[in-house]
Amino acid sequence: MSDMQQLPLFSSLKSTLPESDLTRLNFSHDEVCPQVERVALEKRYSAILDETNKFNRKLVSYQGNKGEIVHGWIKYREGFSAQLVETLLNEFQITPGQRILDPFSGSSTTLLVAKSMGIDAAGIEIMSVCHLAWDAKSQFQKYDLKELRDVRSQLVESIPTQVLKNFPHLTITEGAFSPVVENDIMFYTQWVEALEGTPGTKTLLRLLLTSILEEVSYTRKDGQYLRWDHRSEKVRERNQIRTDQGKEPIKKVDFGSLQGVKEALLNAFDVVVSDIRKLQQLPFRSSHQQLIKGNALYVLPELEPDLFDGVITSPPYCNRYDYTRTYALELAYLGEGDDIFDLRQNLLSCTVENRSKLKMLEAHYTALGQLERFKTIQKSVQDNRVFQEVNDALAARWERGDMNNRGVLRMVKQYFTELTFIFAEIYRVCKPGAQVAFVNDNVRYGGEIIPVDLLTTDLAATLGFEPVKVYVLPQRKGNSSQQMGKFGREPLRKSITIWRKPHAPQLHP
Repeated sequence: MSDMQQLPLFSSLKSTLPESDLTRLNFSHDEVCPQVERVALEKRYSAILDETNKFNRKLVSYQGNKGEIVHGWIKYREGFSAQLVETLLNEFQITPGQRILDPFSGSSTTLLVAKSMGIDAAGIEIMSVCHLAWDAKSQFQKYDLKELRDVRSQLVESIPTQVLKNFPHLTITEGAFSPVVENDIMFYTQWVEALEGTPGTKTLLRLLLTSILEEVSYTRKDGQYLRWDHRSEKVRERNQIRTDQGKEPIKKVDFGSLQGVKEALLNAFDVVVSDIRKLQQLPFRSSHQQLIKGNALYVLPELEPDLFDGVITSPPYCNRYDYTRTYALELAYLGEGDDIFDLRQNLLSCTVENRSKLKMLEAHYTALGQLERFKTIQKSVQDNRVFQEVNDALAARWERGDMNNRGVLRMVKQYFTELTFIFAEIYRVCKPGAQVAFVNDNVRYGGEIIPVDLLTTDLAATLGFEPVKVYVLPQRKGNSSQQMGKFGREPLRKSITIWRKPHAPQLHP
């Protein structure tokens, strides 16, 4: 099992590039906007920037979990790899008996690696598909292999028939399946409900049905949206309208031969059973992990202080990706249809549609008797000069017509404001000496580069954290085609920021 393997520690990996290749002196295309604060920020933290060729994009993305035992049971593309978590746990010298936190738990990679290493852990996550994944994956030691073999035999013998229940579509998922596939999904949904099996086995089957939705559909996740196959009714209708209007059809996208539901379900089932069989042969130290349902902005303030020995996480990036759209099939299937708008608004602000959460946060802190703390945290981000410069630059770019959506200005402001509340609460719930790792990308809007890694580090330092290191991937992140078309290509850092809560008392909110 790869989770049990040891990887080189970051401390043994030295930067191979000169400082000038890691830092930048120009953040504003054609120097249209003031950038003195961003340049000063870059110089202030240049000494802790560290790059290694052994640290790559695969390690900090879902790609690193492909084919991995347990971690590959569902494709959660916004996650990071199990190897990354294990490496960081070793770097932080976290051992059994200690406890770590992941406030943006996603598919629970951090919790599962902690489980494999006998380390206690807690995660926070709002998405229902992630909780289903955790409920199924965390029980791998308890599954009855004989029961699973019996279920597989019944699955092989099953023959889908016509059912009356329809897939609970959202507007944006209508037409995602052929009529036969959609019927078969609902047939096997009812088949699982009627199955005489343990609750754990039924949960596992529900996860497998959820995990195959994309591969049997005419859709694929593609950044901010779902990409559609030309054979879907939605694309055919759009192309007919375009043809009637004398326009060119939408560019043809073909996902190739699509599996049937039964075939895909059996394939997924076999992978999972094989993983369970291997895992049940391995010794695991007793430990406890918990996944809390909710938004970290509201959950963290309710936790007791000094609980955790370390934090490993990756928040949603400031990149306009809307999880409620990219995971629309899974969320619809799990019954989130009526609540999809509320879910979108409750996620950390990373899309142009997110509204400010400040009033709700203020009410939450007030109810906890922490209004003054709320005001102090809010002031710490509002007073940050880099944050102010970024907001002013984006506003100037909007006035110049360099941006196509004013909502980006609100999104960026809210993103760093909300993260500052997260950082403040993480500081509070961590023990002295605890180290914190955040995986994130730098971004660019309207020709203005936002150094997310160093801005968040600066905000964390204001709250009391000691900046330790910013590990930089040697492969730089590219820009959107819209950005490159207007302002040319600018390689951006993808980083892991490392901070420490000092042992000595610090002034912090």
